[in-house]
Formats: sequence, structure tokens, C-alpha cells
Amino acid sequence: MNDVMLDLETWGTGHNAVIVQVGACYFDRHTGEIGRTTCENIDARESIAASFEVDASTIYWWMRQSPEAQRSVTGDSEYSLVENMNRLNDFMSQAKRVWSHATFDWVILMNYFKKLGIKPKFHYRAARDLRTLVDLANLEYGNRPRVGTHHNALDDCIFQVGYAVECLNKLKEK
Repeated sequence: MNDVMLDLETWGTGHNAVIVQVGACYFDRHTGEIGRTTCENIDARESIAASFEVDASTIYWWMRQSPEAQRSVTGDSEYSLVENMNRLNDFMSQAKRVWSHATFDWVILMNYFKKLGIKPKFHYRAARDLRTLVDLANLEYGNRPRVGTHHNALDDCIFQVGYAVECLNKLKEK
């Protein structure tokens, strides 16, 4: 498997938003089988100290999310900010394609790597956009049943794999 699904939970919506949780999983793009996974919380205080930004409207949005989602992203971080980003970089090093909402997750992650002086171990051309994929496949995924905690980065990755694979298979049939 060399496709990776990436999801970030943040306390902002801009390119410099504080990341509070990263999730990623390798998956088989034909079957949807999930391979290796990672999910780590990131201490927001470290990100703020490193000049990343919190957006008040996003904090208010988080306050309206489920208690499970809130607990998910506010749990303790095992590693420092730089260690977390290096661990994610190592995890993604075998990725040929990195799927995400490329105008959001990818942009924020690349900004983190740049500001922290981390050279990505995957090619910049690996970026793949879920929104474009959904549009090309003309897929309605809003009624798809959720499993796990909505707005837990790894649970969101696994959910996104489901509809990405459906889109890829639908496009392959055409």
C-alpha cells in the first residue's frame, strides 16, 4: 500500500492554523483495506509558541462538537511538536499519493514542515485532493454512515478512505 489518507484537526482554518491532532492511514485504493495507521495529539501551546495561530471562530465551532471529539483532540501529547511532525513525516515516507482536502490539510501540513525546518520524505507531487475526486466521480457521500468519532483525525481518515475508494472505483468503471 502506498496511498495515504491524511486528516488534521486544527484550531483555525488558515494556512498557519494550530494543529491539535494528526491522523493518517495507508490504504488499498482498490479495496479500501486499511494498513498502518497513526494518530497523535499535538500540544496547542507548543504550536502557538512556534507562531502558529488560533482562530476564535474555530474554537467556538469546537465548543459545539461532541464531547468525544473534544476529548479526542485535547488529550495529552506523547511527543513534542517537532517530534510529532518528524514522526508523521517518517510515517508518510513511503507514500506515493497523499489524499486529503488538499486546500486545507496539505497546505497546513506543508506550512508546519517549512516553519519547523522539516524536509518532507514524500514528493510534493504526491498531493491528491478529495474534493476534486468527489466532484469528478459525482458522488454524494453526505448520507454515508459514520464510524468512530467525527472529528477524530484517524476516524475521519478511515471514513474518507471509504468514499475515496468508491470514487476511484466509479471512475475506473467509466
